[in-house]
Amino acid sequence: MSLRPSICAEKLAPSPTLEIKSIADALKKEGKIVYDFGVGEMNPEIKLPSILKTAMAEAVMCDATHYSPAAGDPELLSEISIDLQRFNLTYPPSQIVVCPGPKDAFFKVCLTIMGQSSPRNRLVAFAPVYESYQNIPVLLTGQPPILLPTDHHFLPNPKQLEDLLRRDQTIALIVLNSPNNPSGAVYPLGLIQEMAGIIGQYPEVGIISDEVYRTILYDDHQHESIAAYLPDQTFVLGGMSKELSGTGLRLGFVAGPETILQTIAIVEGNVSSCVNLPTQKGYAHFLQQDTNLQLRYEIRDQLRQRRDLLLQRFRQLIDQATWDPPSGAYYFFPDMYAYLGKKTPMGTIIQNDQDLTLYLLNSANVVTIPGSKFDCPGHLRLAYAVDPSTIEIGIQHLAEALNCLQ
Repeated sequence: MSLRPSICAEKLAPSPTLEIKSIADALKKEGKIVYDFGVGEMNPEIKLPSILKTAMAEAVMCDATHYSPAAGDPELLSEISIDLQRFNLTYPPSQIVVCPGPKDAFFKVCLTIMGQSSPRNRLVAFAPVYESYQNIPVLLTGQPPILLPTDHHFLPNPKQLEDLLRRDQTIALIVLNSPNNPSGAVYPLGLIQEMAGIIGQYPEVGIISDEVYRTILYDDHQHESIAAYLPDQTFVLGGMSKELSGTGLRLGFVAGPETILQTIAIVEGNVSSCVNLPTQKGYAHFLQQDTNLQLRYEIRDQLRQRRDLLLQRFRQLIDQATWDPPSGAYYFFPDMYAYLGKKTPMGTIIQNDQDLTLYLLNSANVVTIPGSKFDCPGHLRLAYAVDPSTIEIGIQHLAEALNCLQ
């Protein structure tokens, strides 16, 4: 008898974005020109702000490479607390824990709240759904999340959530993600308030409000947080991965109810010890400088230009897809159902969005992610935080490949 993974670990699906990234990287190593809209990161096209890089380097040179407190470096906790006030949220440093990335913060909230033996051990999310919301509950409890559909604008239906909460006593956490990955939808104030009114009737249910794209908003859309209405039930996730092009630095945070955050800090100390101190020092210095959010808005403006270019190319070249323009984040999620059922030049039928993704990869060297990976089949996700020339040429190649389908 040999070693085996746990039953929960065996159920875990690979990260689709990292899986696609490995395929794209392999093609690039072969010398192929790849138009990569797969992974949601800005680097190297939009770089980490210089003041943050300098502060990190200075921290290393000053030997700030020791452990910090498990919850985070006190200076950084103070700066995050101040920064949250800029978004109309009040959390003292004692209600914040710094983690190795927002995804890790999500994991530790779930680990702290849910468990196989807990009477409430189910997580609710809305499709289309980010991969970690699907996989982490499986790892912790062996059960997938309860997924609720959204409307044609990718907005949740509060009444469906209300009906679910009324009849299901096993729900522990509800995840809200606005601006949204993969759809680019932004939840309006009225929707946030309506959902707060419903969830507030169930104080034993927590909310994870994933706000990692909070500064990346377009067309006068405003970021609204349910934490402003239900602070005692909400865990706010943030970090530098998406706002600052720091995906590989792995620094995120969670803010929430103090008693639960104290437990999360204990979990952090046992599982991760702490986040690397030079990155904490760098992020603290950045937040001290970017008091008016100007540096973060400069990144947003670069992303807006790319979004507008992508939409322009789709309007010009691709006539059978339908879409909502992204209101935030940096993902485009068009409906590609019109291309399913068609034949490739080799006579192969495109039966689903995964077939379409492979066809575009093999025939046009265009990397996308199928919507079925986000529980929204028939769509494709394109991450457009890339060089503008990749958008110009890549969408041309994508359109030519689609036009070859019959």
